[in-house]
Amino acid sequence: MGDFDYVDGQPRMMVTNKGFFVDKKGRRVNKHGWMVLANQGHLVDKHGRKKFDKRQLTNEGDIPKLYTLSGKRYDIKDTMGQLDKDPNGNIIIKQNPSGQLQDNLGRKVNDKGYLVDDRGNIIDCNGKQLFPVDSLLTGEFAKIFPFTKFNVKRVTGDFEMNPSGNPILDKKPDGSLVDKQGRVVNPRGYLIDKDGNVIDDRDKLMFDKCILEDDGEIPAVFRTGLLKSDTASSLSRLMSEIEKNQPSEYDRTEENKIA
Repeated sequence: MGDFDYVDGQPRMMVTNKGFFVDKKGRRVNKHGWMVLANQGHLVDKHGRKKFDKRQLTNEGDIPKLYTLSGKRYDIKDTMGQLDKDPNGNIIIKQNPSGQLQDNLGRKVNDKGYLVDDRGNIIDCNGKQLFPVDSLLTGEFAKIFPFTKFNVKRVTGDFEMNPSGNPILDKKPDGSLVDKQGRVVNPRGYLIDKDGNVIDDRDKLMFDKCILEDDGEIPAVFRTGLLKSDTASSLSRLMSEIEKNQPSEYDRTEENKIA
C-alpha cells in the first residue's frame, strides 16, 4: 500500500499533470492505493519488486477478496490500521499510555499493523473476528486467495472409511495411528510429523497444529471445494515464479514465515 494521508477513512491520492495517481512520496499507485509498476499494472512492494501480476487482480486493479479459514470472504484492506510510514516505508505504530499498540484512529492493532480485539484476534474495520489469535504466527494470518491451489489428496493418508465416514486406521504399539503404508496420521487421517503438524506426501509442512480443529481436521476452506486442486494452473505457476524470483525482505527470517 502507498503512503497516504486519510480523509474520512479514505486515502487521499494525488494526481500528476499526466493523470497518474501517486502517493505522498510521489510513487505510482493505482486508484485503490496499491503501488504499481508504471505502465504495466503489476503490484510492487516498497522496493519496487513485483508481488502480484495484474492477471491476479480484479478487473478494476484491486486485490481480490481473500478467504478466512472457515471459507468466508473478506477485503484485506478492512484488516489494516491507518498508519504513517517512515522514510524507508516501514509502518509507524503508536502506543497509548497503557502501552497498547494503536493506529492513527486510536484503534487497537498488533505489531504488524492489523486491527485486533482485546484478545489479539484479527478483526475487520467493523469489529468482526476474522482470524483467532491462536492461528497467528508472529502476528500474521494465512493469506488465502481465490487463486490459491490446494490438493487435499497430498495430505491425506491411504485408508478405508467406515460406514460413519471415519477413517479406518491401524495403531502402533506406542499408540500412534498409521495408514495402510505405515505413515503416521492423525485421527482424521491426515499425514503428520512428530509434532502433530499436517505434512504432505513429500514431508513438506502444510498446516501447523495450532490451526487444526480439535479433532485434527484441517480448516474448512481447504476441504470444502472452494479452492481448486489444479496445482499446474497458469496462475499458480505465475505466483510461484514471482515468489521465486523476487523474494520478500522477510523471507530470510525464519520467525516471519507463515505455514
